[in-house]
Amino acid sequence: MATMHYAYGAPASGAIADGFNLIDLQYASSVNALPNGTKALIYLNESSGVTQSFIDKVTPLLGNSKVFGFYLTDEPDPTGKYHTQVSAANLKAESDWIHSHFPGAKTFITLMDMGSFTASDYTNTYNPANTGIDYYGLDPYPVRSTAVDFNYIDRAVAAAEKAGIPQSAIIPVFQTFGGGGWSTNTGGSYVMPTTAQEQTIMDHWAKLVPSPAFDMAYKWSSQNGETSLGNTSSMQAFFLDHNTHTSTSTSTNTGTSTGSSTGTSTGTTTPPPVTAPIADIKGTSGNDVLRPADNAAHTMAGYGGNDDYYVNNAASKVVEVAGQGQDRVWTSVSYALAAGQSIEVLGTQKDAGTTAINLTGNELRQHIIGNAGDNVIKSGGGGDWLTGNGGHDTFVFNTALGKSNVATVTDFSPSVDKIQLDDAIFKGLSVGALASSAFHTGTAAHDSTDHIVYNSTTGALYFDSDGAGGAAQIQFAALSPHLAVTASSFAVV
Repeated sequence: MATMHYAYGAPASGAIADGFNLIDLQYASSVNALPNGTKALIYLNESSGVTQSFIDKVTPLLGNSKVFGFYLTDEPDPTGKYHTQVSAANLKAESDWIHSHFPGAKTFITLMDMGSFTASDYTNTYNPANTGIDYYGLDPYPVRSTAVDFNYIDRAVAAAEKAGIPQSAIIPVFQTFGGGGWSTNTGGSYVMPTTAQEQTIMDHWAKLVPSPAFDMAYKWSSQNGETSLGNTSSMQAFFLDHNTHTSTSTSTNTGTSTGSSTGTSTGTTTPPPVTAPIADIKGTSGNDVLRPADNAAHTMAGYGGNDDYYVNNAASKVVEVAGQGQDRVWTSVSYALAAGQSIEVLGTQKDAGTTAINLTGNELRQHIIGNAGDNVIKSGGGGDWLTGNGGHDTFVFNTALGKSNVATVTDFSPSVDKIQLDDAIFKGLSVGALASSAFHTGTAAHDSTDHIVYNSTTGALYFDSDGAGGAAQIQFAALSPHLAVTASSFAVV
C-alpha cells in the first residue's frame, strides 16, 4: 500500500483536508508551516542542469526534515518534438547535486509516453541508469471521449519496466481531470472519471505496483474550465477515503476502551501517557477507529495517529490536540466541534443520507462535508473547506472576517443553496433577503450600495462595507467561477 499521497497543484489546506500527506510546495516558509504527519514534495520546474536558478531554489530547503524530495520537472521531452529538449545528463546533474547536498532527499519526474495509446514506449527516455533519479511517475490516463481502456495502465507499466525502470521506482499517477479542451493522442478529449472508474484505475495500479513510495493525483486545479479534483466534491470524498485507508506513514496500534463502547485499531502497542481529559473511549498512539456501541454521549480521545471518530450524540466530545495526526469525525446527528480540538475533517456517516444534519466547525481549519439532505454548514473560522454534497444547503458565515478566514465552498449551487450572512459581521446589510442593489458581479463594487461582490472569473466572494467608497473589500469565501450567483443566493440574519 502507498505510504504517501500527493495531489499535483493542491493548496496545502485542501490537500490535507482530503487526506493527502505529501504536499505540493515550493518555498521554505510554506514547508515549515506543515503540520506533523505531512511532508513536502518541492516542485522545481528545472531541467537545464545545475544552474544558479536551480541552486537558488534548492539551497533554502537543504536539510529540512519536512522535505521528502524534489519534483525536478513535469514530462521532460527527450526529443524536442513536443517541448524544449531535455537531456538525461542535465537531469542526472540535478539529481546528483541534490543527493550529495541533501542525503536522504528523493528526486522525481513524470515521464512522457513516446509511444501510443495502444503501444506505450519509454525507451531512449529517462531511467535510473542515465539520470540517477529515484522515482518516475507514469500517467496513462485511460478515460477519454474516444475510448475508456484501463489496460492502458498495464501497457504503460510493462513498457516502463522494459525501458529499465524497476517497479520500485514507479509512481502511479491517477487521472483526476477531464474537459478543458485538452486533446489526447487518440483524438477527442479527456473525461473526468467517475468514482467507479477511479476505483478501477486504482485497482489496476494496485495489481501492477502494489507498494509505491507514494501515489499521485493529477490534478487539483482547473484550467480552461476543466473538471478536476479541486472542484469535484464527490472525487474529493473518494480520495479522502482512499488516502486515509491506505496511508501507513504512522504506526497503527491496538486501541482500548472502557464501559459499553468500543475503540478499535490495528497492531499492538502501549497507549501513551494521558495528555488530555479522561475519556471513556480511548485510542492509542496509532491510527484508531473510535466507534461507540450506543447512542449515548461519550468523550473520546485518540491521542496520536490518524484517528476516525463516530459520533451518535450531539453531546459527545472529541478530544484531539494539535500535531497528533490527521483526524476525522463522522456523525449521524447534527454536531459542532468543541473549541481547540484539532480535527481535520467533519462529515456525515452516510454521504447519500437525506436526513438534515447540521455541521459546525471550530476556529481551526477543517473540511466540513454534508450529506444529500438539506444541511446547515457553519465555518467556525480558520479558512475551512465546505462541501454540501447535495440537497438544499445553507452555508453560514458568522465569524470575524480576515485573510486567514476565507472559506472555500466546493459545490455551491445558486439554484438550490444559500449563503447566510450574520448582520453582526456584515454590518450595514438589512436582515432578510439580500437586496438586489447590494449585490454586484465584478472585480469590485461599482457604486455605494454594492456590499457583496462576486468575481465570476476567480470565484472570489467579497464584502465591501461602503461599496465604492474608500474602505477595502474583504474576501470571505471562494466559490467555483462562472456561477449564476445573484442577490437571491444570500440571506442576512
